[in-house]
Amino acid sequence: MVRNMLCASIMENHRANGLGQGQGHMVVLLRWVLIIATSYLVLFSRELDATPPSVAVFIAVYLASNLFLSAYFTRLHGQRWFDASMVLFDIVAVGVGLSLTKTGSVDFFPVFFLVVFIGALTERMALVVGAAALIGVVHLSTLSQFVDSGQLLDTSYILRIPFLFVVALFFGFEAKLVRNRERSDRVREHQRATSESLSVVTHDLRNPLSVIQSLAGLLLDGNAGTLNADQRGLVKRIDANVQRLLQLSGNLLDVSRIESGRLQLQRVPTNLRDVVEDVLGLAGSASEIKGVALQFSCEPGLPFANVDGLQIGRVAANLLDNAIKYTPATGAVKVSLRSFSDEIVLEVRDTGSGIAPEELTTLFEKYHRTPESSQIAGSGLGLFIVKAIVEAHDGVVDIASDPGKGTTVTVRLPSARATVDAIASTEAAPAWPQLALNAE
Repeated sequence: MVRNMLCASIMENHRANGLGQGQGHMVVLLRWVLIIATSYLVLFSRELDATPPSVAVFIAVYLASNLFLSAYFTRLHGQRWFDASMVLFDIVAVGVGLSLTKTGSVDFFPVFFLVVFIGALTERMALVVGAAALIGVVHLSTLSQFVDSGQLLDTSYILRIPFLFVVALFFGFEAKLVRNRERSDRVREHQRATSESLSVVTHDLRNPLSVIQSLAGLLLDGNAGTLNADQRGLVKRIDANVQRLLQLSGNLLDVSRIESGRLQLQRVPTNLRDVVEDVLGLAGSASEIKGVALQFSCEPGLPFANVDGLQIGRVAANLLDNAIKYTPATGAVKVSLRSFSDEIVLEVRDTGSGIAPEELTTLFEKYHRTPESSQIAGSGLGLFIVKAIVEAHDGVVDIASDPGKGTTVTVRLPSARATVDAIASTEAAPAWPQLALNAE
């Protein structure tokens, strides 16, 4: 159990590092361009042999700041103060650089800060760069009234235009990055609040539904007396619809957890035969009412799977619900469990109308409904949840369909033995201990 939690932490750390490194690469790259542009502006504002030592010190410190950033970006990126601090540092650094230029620094400061201000106003990079170009042209046009054209073509003036472009790119990108992060934070907060609300509603809803289902089960078992055929049929419909409501409420809660990253797995060696048989028992009323035969086969001596039994039960329940809904009366739904190599294979095959080939690639999208399913009640969440749960278990789900003949959904999950071997090899690798330490 501890090993499983450790591996989960390691994988989560990898995913987080991947995101931070991707953003960090772009920020660091743009800062290199900004630093080089600023250094050129400072160096070529005067003859090189007249460059004071303070210019060399400034350039060395500015270059070193980006080496530090590239080494520690992933660690610092998650801090709330990081973006504001980096922008403030660069504004001050560029300001110091402009003050070190030989001439024209004072009049250029307002131009520089105007470009920074525009970069902070909008996320549209084209607008920021276009504004920088326009400001640069206006700036040079204004200077031409006070400086002769020969001096205007001097390096210290000409370099201002590309410098403004680089400033616009960097601060515009940083502003866009900050806004995207703030937007993501708001979305996550909204999803968290929605998830909590759904948890409360689902909990309050599931309790009475579970009581109704238990009472229906008692009636069907004959514990409250013998039922005639009509009474038994009505109770089965009650049982089937209660099960559907429980399934729908569970799906809504699972979707909220998946989207907010709060889907938690308690993975232990599990006998999938027991899990699937429990789900088949719950689906019995719905299949019997519709006249769909349920058939189950399991390979003898099936190895255990290292899974969260409750969540894999959700997978099986959604697959069975879909298969029964889309299989006509007198049809059949065949469920099988077998082992293959280091995998446990769950297969749900129906004899329904099938799915068009062009629809197969979009079946796992949230709320997706095929044209053939428009007349059948459903939320379009089942397969989305199936895919998310299976992939969270490091498994794979595939769909094959033959229009007019039926559909087969295949879920492949690692066996408990395969998971133990993977953990052992992971722990043996020399790079993993440091990653595990970071994850903690």
